[in-house]
Amino acid sequence: MWFVNDTSVQGQFPDHAAFRSRMRDLVALRARLARLRDNLRVSHLLPSSPVDGDATVRDVIFAGGDRDLTRAVMFWLDRTGPFVDDDRAPEEDDYFEYAGVEVTDGGLGEAARRTKAGEGCATFSFEGGDIDFAIDPLVTDHGLEEERLGQYEVANRWDLEALEADILASDPPPTSWEQLVVTARDRFPHLEIADLHASPELFRQPFEASIARSALTLWGHLERYASDRAPDGSVGPIGREIVEQHFSGDRAAFSNESPNKIAEYRNELTFEAPDGSAIFAPWHGKISHRTFRMHFEWPLRAERDRIAVLYLGPKITKD
Repeated sequence: MWFVNDTSVQGQFPDHAAFRSRMRDLVALRARLARLRDNLRVSHLLPSSPVDGDATVRDVIFAGGDRDLTRAVMFWLDRTGPFVDDDRAPEEDDYFEYAGVEVTDGGLGEAARRTKAGEGCATFSFEGGDIDFAIDPLVTDHGLEEERLGQYEVANRWDLEALEADILASDPPPTSWEQLVVTARDRFPHLEIADLHASPELFRQPFEASIARSALTLWGHLERYASDRAPDGSVGPIGREIVEQHFSGDRAAFSNESPNKIAEYRNELTFEAPDGSAIFAPWHGKISHRTFRMHFEWPLRAERDRIAVLYLGPKITKD
């Protein structure tokens, strides 16, 4: 995963045409490489970042009069993302600085959170300015200056050729349901993922990359929850934040079936676990595309250290 370091846009571009050329090259690379398009995340701060003393990114892009460039850049920054806040990593002490400048809510802050959590990620920065971000790594401070909690070396790229090389060298996204299961088992050691690809419900469905990406995002939430549990089953601050952010509210990523549907579909919502046991699993993650659902073991019993993922496929219960 890669993050645009919006803090690196700090008023150092008096030549607006040069900045537009840089953005044109970046969106062209996104268009050419689907993996970058799907995994280069931006914060909502970037459009208002200062290109020079008077003009923001949004101002400079619109002022260029290039309708294709304006459409490509602003559609990405305003509408499609992906955005940092789409899947922000939980952090109890959520304050990060670089060179004395707070970066908590930007791309560098998110990259620092994920680096702290042991996830592979990098930032893309713009060169120049009072703080020149054209270095690798970016050593980012965690915690307030008077009470530092640690430092994290965030991988950083500022050359588009180097960014492209990183993309091409990274693991390719899954292109089949079986590859999705293999990828997930490798990436999420605290999940016990069944042979989802062999189930008739999923096997009969044509593979869809967007469903695979959504499933990996959902499993990532469950992984962070399970990895923050103590041996006695107690949940740490990251796990509690996962529950608060993703298990409650009308738009929660995970929810339980209604009592009526639990009664009506109890047999269909009982799945065979990888160890051969039967698990009743009405809790599910929601994937809007093609109305897919991902059912999993919940709540996790104290003696269990992995969450069983039992079903991926079309919605089982009918409205």
